[in-house]
Order: sequence, then C-alpha cells, then structure tokens
Amino acid sequence: MVTGRLRKVLDEAGARHQRAVGRVQAASAALDQVAGGAVIADPAAYEAAAGRMAAAATRIPADARYLRIGEFAYGSRRTPVVVPFLGSAHLVTDVDTRDPRVADLLKGVIPQLFTGADPGSLRVRCVDAAGLGAAFAPFRPLVDAGVLSAPITDQNGFRALLDTAEAHVRSRLQDGAEGPTLVLVIASAPPHSKADAERLDALARSGVAAGVQLIACGFSGLAGAVQVSIREGYAEVGDGPGAAYSADGSGLAARVTLDPAPDIDDLIALASQLAARERDALRIGFADLVPAELWTERADEGLRAIVGRGENGPAVLSFDDATPHWLVGGRTGGGKTVFLLDVLYGLAARYSPEELALYLLDFKEGVSFTEFTPSELDPTWIPHARAVGVESDREYGVAVLRELAGEMTRRSVAMKRAGVTRYAQLRRLKQVPRVVLVVDEFHVLFQGNDKVAREAVALLEDLARKGRSYGIHMVLASQTVSGIEALYTKKDSIFGQFPMRVALPGANSVLDVLNTAAAGLRVGEAIVNTAGGIRDHNGLIRFPNAHDGSGTLDELRHRMWERRAQGSPPPPVFAGYAEQRLADDPTFASLTETTVPRALVGRTVDLTSSTAAVSLDSGPGRHLAILGADPRGADILAAAAQSLARQSPRARFLFAAATSPELVEETILDIAGRGVTVARHRIGDLPALLDELSDEDVTDTYLIGFGLDAATLDRAQTQKLSAILRRGPARRVHVLGWWRTLRRFADDIGGSSGREDVACAVVLNIPGNELTSHFGQSVADWQPRPNRALLIDRHADTRTLILPYSGEDDL
Repeated sequence: MVTGRLRKVLDEAGARHQRAVGRVQAASAALDQVAGGAVIADPAAYEAAAGRMAAAATRIPADARYLRIGEFAYGSRRTPVVVPFLGSAHLVTDVDTRDPRVADLLKGVIPQLFTGADPGSLRVRCVDAAGLGAAFAPFRPLVDAGVLSAPITDQNGFRALLDTAEAHVRSRLQDGAEGPTLVLVIASAPPHSKADAERLDALARSGVAAGVQLIACGFSGLAGAVQVSIREGYAEVGDGPGAAYSADGSGLAARVTLDPAPDIDDLIALASQLAARERDALRIGFADLVPAELWTERADEGLRAIVGRGENGPAVLSFDDATPHWLVGGRTGGGKTVFLLDVLYGLAARYSPEELALYLLDFKEGVSFTEFTPSELDPTWIPHARAVGVESDREYGVAVLRELAGEMTRRSVAMKRAGVTRYAQLRRLKQVPRVVLVVDEFHVLFQGNDKVAREAVALLEDLARKGRSYGIHMVLASQTVSGIEALYTKKDSIFGQFPMRVALPGANSVLDVLNTAAAGLRVGEAIVNTAGGIRDHNGLIRFPNAHDGSGTLDELRHRMWERRAQGSPPPPVFAGYAEQRLADDPTFASLTETTVPRALVGRTVDLTSSTAAVSLDSGPGRHLAILGADPRGADILAAAAQSLARQSPRARFLFAAATSPELVEETILDIAGRGVTVARHRIGDLPALLDELSDEDVTDTYLIGFGLDAATLDRAQTQKLSAILRRGPARRVHVLGWWRTLRRFADDIGGSSGREDVACAVVLNIPGNELTSHFGQSVADWQPRPNRALLIDRHADTRTLILPYSGEDDL
C-alpha cells in the first residue's frame, strides 16, 4: 500500500516532471513563428516570441521525442529550452558528470525518458567510469527493474556495450528486427582508444534510424547530436560546438541555464514509481511460455520453445541443424535450474512424448529434475522423461551416454535400411522422437583422468558430432567450463559443436574470452548467443520462474500426465542419495525356486537401476565375499541370504556370526518363517562346520558367515575351506561371508593360490590401491564413497558400481 505522504510526494514529483518536460508541437510552432528560426534583433519581438514559447510548453504533454534541459531568460520572460531526442537526435555535453551542472542535467533527463515513452519501449545502458556508478545512484529502482543497466565502469565493459549497440543496429538495418530503443547514457567514459571513439561516432551516425540513441557526457562533435557546451555560468545549446540551437539550424541567440537536479527524495520516489510501471510492462510469467493447447507441434525439422522475453519480444530458442546443442553457464543461485525448467516445460508442452524424449542428469546435490518424477506427495510425472538422474554418479552418466550412443546407432541402421539420409525423412517412415539430453553440472563427468572420464569424453564427443543427424540434442549446463582436465585437449572438438551459448549471471566462461556481455546480469536475465559465444551475436533475455506461485506449473504437469498413453510407466529414476531396500526391489518380489539361484546384493548404477546379483551356479569358485569394515556389509549379506532362501527352499542355511546379532536373528527368523531349514552357530563353531561341509555327501547348503575374519582359522582349517570353495559348488554348497579386512580374507582362502576360489566380491570401504594385489589393476580406480560398493565377478571379468542394500535401521 502507498502511504498518504508517499502518494503526495509521488503526485508532486509527477506534476513537477510533467511541467518540466512539457513541450513538443506547440514549442515547434512557436519556434516557427520566431522569424523562421532566424536571430531576432528586435528585443520586443524576441520577448513576445519567448512568451509564446513558454505558454506553448505548459500545454504540451510529456513526450520523450523532446527533452527539457534548462531555460533561457529575456527580460522578464523565462522560457524552457527543449531539444529533440527520441527518433531525432542525440544529446551530447562537452564535459562529463564530474561537472555538477552536467550531473544535475543527467538527473533531470533520465526520468523524462521513461515518463515520455511507452512502458517497456526503452532499454537504457549506463556508463560511469569517473564516478564508479554514482551518477546513477538515485535510479537504483530502475536498475532493479531491469530497464536501466548496472553502470559500466571499465574499458572492457564499455567495449562490450559498443558491441551490444552495434549488434542492435545490425539487427534493425539488416534483419528488419523491431523492439525497444536502446539508449546509451554515458555519464563519464573510461579511457578509450581512437578506435573506440570512431565506433561511438559510427553509432551516432546510424543509431537514430536503427533504434540506438546516445546521451553522451564529455564528448564533442558526434554526428546527429544536439551539443551542450558548458560555459562559465551558462551553457550554449546547438547543433555543434558553440552554436545556439534552433529548429532549422540558423540559431537562436540565448544563454541557457541548465536545470538543477530534482530534489533527491522526489527523484528516488519517482524512480520507484517508474520502476514499478516498467516492471509491469516487462513482466513475463511462466504461463506466457506455455501454448494454449498441448502437443500440437511436430519435431520433423527441429524443436522450438519460448523461454522468456527478448528485447524484440518473445525469445524463441531452437534445437535444429543450426543450434543442435547448447552450453549453459551460471553461478550458484544465478537461475540456471529455473532456466532449464522453463526450457524443458516449454518443450514438453508443445511436443508429445511421441515427438520428444527427455533424458535428465543432475550431478550436484540438488533437486533440479525431481519434479519430473513421481513422489509420495505427487504421483504424477512428465511422460516425456525416459531416464532421470538426481545426484547422479559419473558411472550412471556414462550409462545414459551409452544408451544414447546405442540409439544413434539404431537410427543410423534404420536410415540405411530405409534408404534415407535425413532424420526428418526417417520420421515419415517410423515414429522416432527427437531426444534432448540435459546434463546439469556436466563437468563432474570428466573429473580426473580415469577410465570413466575417458569413456565419457569419447561418448560425448561422438554424440556432439553426429547427434544432430539423428535427432539427438544435448544441453550441457555448469557453473563453469574451466578446469575440466579430461577436456583440455578436446575442448575445441567438443565445445565447437555447441553453437548455442546461454550465459546466466556469473558465467562469462561460456562465451568467447573477448565477449563480456554477461557482466552485470541479474537473476532472471541471460545472454543468448547463437554463434559459439563470439561478440556481435548477443541477445539479452528475461525469463520467468517456473515456480512463480501461479499454479500454472502444477496444472501443466497434471494435464500432461493425464494425457499420457494408457499403461505408460513412470521414468526410471536414479537417486544417488537414496538408500536401497531389498523389500523395494521388484526382482526380489518375483523370486521363485530355481536350479541356478542368484544372491541379490543391491541395485546397479545403470539406466534402469537393475538388480545387482551374483549367480551361484555349479562352477568352481561360485561364492560371495563381502569385504570392508563398513557395517553395511552385514546388510548386504543378510539380503543375499534372504534372496537365496526364496530360490532354494529345500536347501540348508548355516549361520555363523561374530557380529550384528540382531540383524542375524531377524534374517534367521525370516528364512525359517518360509519353512526353510536354518541353523545358528557362533563364529567359534566355524571349524566344525567346515568339517561337516567337507563331506562329499553334503549337498544343498549355504554357509553364511558374519565377521568371518574373527574366526582366526589355522592352516588345516584354511585348507578345508579352500577345498570347499573349489569343489563345493558342484554339489550346491556355497559360502557367503563378510570379511572386514582384505588381508584376513586373503589368508583364509589360501593367499594368492586361492584368488580364483571366490569368484565374486562386493567391496565396500577398501580403496583400489589396496585391492590390486588380490584383484589386479582393473580395480585401481575404485574410490570408496558412501552408499556405493564395487561388485567384482572374476569369471565374467566385470567390475560394476552398485548401490548396496541397506538395513531398515539405516532409515
């Protein structure tokens, strides 16, 4: 609510400003009456003309085509001095705002621009090197509203501004683009070269016709400008240095007193009022990005979506042959996630799941894409999503890249068989959607120089080079693209395939090193560049927050979910932070009796989070060792035993435990409750159990050992264990044990000679450099981390990253 006092201030400020800027047609008519603009020698005629001009000015509404800068006096008359501006001329002073009179002039002129122009019709960019932005301090509300830029104070920023203005001129003159007028207000310029001055003069020559206008303090002789020359106690106003201004250039002899600055409180209040008006004009909501009808567009030639508002209207970005892949950068809190959601929902609203498939990866500790998946609070999902990773592992990212590389190959084969050469032609014969892969914090994929990073680089490069030909597009987003070790030698070959660059606040690195256009961006703004980030191809856009509180987003998601194909499943979701429960695994629920049982140990880090299992067939060494002091080892062993009980109901389960008594007891009760034979033993009973299992007549038995490293077997006992490990599987006798130390495990199975006797292992918190002595160099890259384990199968020669099962007490 506006208080009465503030309302009074605003009303007074508005009225004062209306009077200050009142002019235009009547003033021009009055000038015409002054002897055709010639200098008047007759004092009486001069005073009469001045009177008519003053009277006319009071009757003319605010109009930014004319600016009031001061007044001149003749006799008793004080007459406003009005100069042409918007659409006609530039305004230049020969000294900058270090002269207080020029600083005051600028404070009076800037509000006139906005009161005299339609809301949203101007974009004002500011420069103040000498004052470090102080000249524009009262106009902070307009800066916050996004119509007045944060002041540029250095040479690089000044040159980037010239880049922007030149691009604006080209877009108007060459492309016929329309949109707001760009006004450059230079309170004081930084040190600049002759070439910079020439660029500014070129802008002055062509700018008026191309929607670029200058208010330049500290310059003289710019083409097409009204020059204000500062003198001792007065100013001269004219078409060039020292010439008095008149409509036809013949001059009007008058010394001009420049207007003082408005009262600072009034100025700030007026700036706030104008900012509110401009903000309303510029405001774009998420609803503006969404079409009235869902899924009406086809993806034959590409994908397009409105992502915000540009300087010339709605900002439409595309995935097509010209911009097949995008690179998006933005610091933490810079709006990167919001921008990605705008893009994804904009695409999903226009294209059906038959036209568009989404693969979404997030490598940071965030929730960028969780809303695309069902949850306990909201069972809906985006039907376009084919795979979603939250807090993804690099291995999961590589799995997704492998899947898309495979899809690219399948499409290539289909095109060859169909005798077509373009993806658009294939779509006429076969329903194949365009694919968009979005990877947030993609640089995590390439951290280090290990096998995973090398494979990620190779897959990404292949997709970047060939994807466009098969309707596969990528968006790589990050806080930075610097410091990516695995891409140092391949930066040009990969990033050269990403012509679309979107720079959010704090992300100059996605643009060319000479392109500083992203400096000074605010949250909700972005620089869009379709030429690989090089200068002269920048566009400023503003984009809304999808979660703007309007409810549009939730409504849209529900509408799309309700229109999904009957029976379509939700997307597979990889949530790297989530604990995995055996009871939640659909594979566990489907287990039945079988001759080749599998011990379930967790979920694989792959596209569908498939079940990780160890096959216990009759081959020598088909046993399972769980290695590491992490207490989760007990959970994995308990899950393995429970899953085997469902598949081998006629077998015996012999438990020997030195640890986790409660979990062991719960597991025994669960298995016994299924009618399976179970026996519990202390770890000290292990030698006797080995004697029993050495009998060749013993079959169908599982030895389940919790903390087997506590058994301290002697040489004779380890020899018995080795014999069981080698020959036991042939009579369906298998050992599943948890050893908390690798050394004790190696000793128990007979050292190096027993390496092949336990073919399968789940490794927890033992680093790779300690594992190589037993498992070889293939595990050297393994780095233990929470909620992860390495599944090794010597016979299959595989090393698989898994999310191991956790017990309920970890919740």
